[in-house]
Amino acid sequence: MNTLARLIILSLVVLFTACDNKSHPILKVGISPWPGYEPLALAAEKQFYDNAHIRIVRFATPTESYRALRDGIIDVAAFTADEVFHYAEVRDQPRIFLVLDISNGADAIVANKNIKTLDDLKGKRLGVEGSALGDYVINRSLDFATDLKLSDVILKHVEIIEQEKAFINNEIDAAVTYEPSKSLLINAGAHVLFDSSKIPNEIVDVLVTNEETIAKRSDELQELSQGWFKALKYIDENYDQAMVEMSLNEATSTQEFQKGFEDLIIPSQKENVKMLGENGALLKPMQKLSSLMFDKNSLKKRIDVKPLLDDSIVNELRN
Repeated sequence: MNTLARLIILSLVVLFTACDNKSHPILKVGISPWPGYEPLALAAEKQFYDNAHIRIVRFATPTESYRALRDGIIDVAAFTADEVFHYAEVRDQPRIFLVLDISNGADAIVANKNIKTLDDLKGKRLGVEGSALGDYVINRSLDFATDLKLSDVILKHVEIIEQEKAFINNEIDAAVTYEPSKSLLINAGAHVLFDSSKIPNEIVDVLVTNEETIAKRSDELQELSQGWFKALKYIDENYDQAMVEMSLNEATSTQEFQKGFEDLIIPSQKENVKMLGENGALLKPMQKLSSLMFDKNSLKKRIDVKPLLDDSIVNELRN
């Protein structure tokens, strides 16, 4: 084959590749460390997304993932509800289209052995990262205390990845935490004072995008969601192996990862429809969180929650 023929063939390959990439752009999905997000990565590893152009993009923190979605670097992100509200402040028409998990003990307040009850937090140093969710856990825990006000506690800003070190070094007496940090703190001698099992359905992790992506890339979003449920089936049928595989991507042992995963409730497709539908089960908890964030000046404006919930993708999966 002469040089001219080779150049023609190479040009055709480049042309067709470019056309394919243009007609099938990659759907970029951002996740951060959390046991409930790992089935998304597992689905990619097991090729459960079939032929869809889906890529899982890992970030060190939820804040980094939020910024990437805000700036258009990724198309979809796994968030807690408080991050969705911040996204709603800066981008029009965000949409929650899949509920990944419900925290059933994975989010908690833990403390050293000398602090026996929530009321014992008076005058103590409580480490909390700068998030609305941390504020929410603290405020909800006050409803379960006998005689404790927020002003009674010394709040100390400690990022989640620094909590174990701060606790060991006696820089904090307690922490508002979540997995995998929760298990690390317990291994360092902390015990649980309060956790999300006491406030069912109030702390959830979701997949969020925007209305334009829902309208233009619904097929890929359906494939992403279908792959999620295929991963859940794989986990159910190969539980021990799946725990090993998923824990490799988290800064924790298999046993600690498994404990965190078991502190989550994973909604089925049918349950997703009930949570995301009009007047769904997710509406009131999110309204409560939104009000708290506005009252504490974490949000500059009130967020109308109902338009955020979109059951169109999970409804299509049932057909």
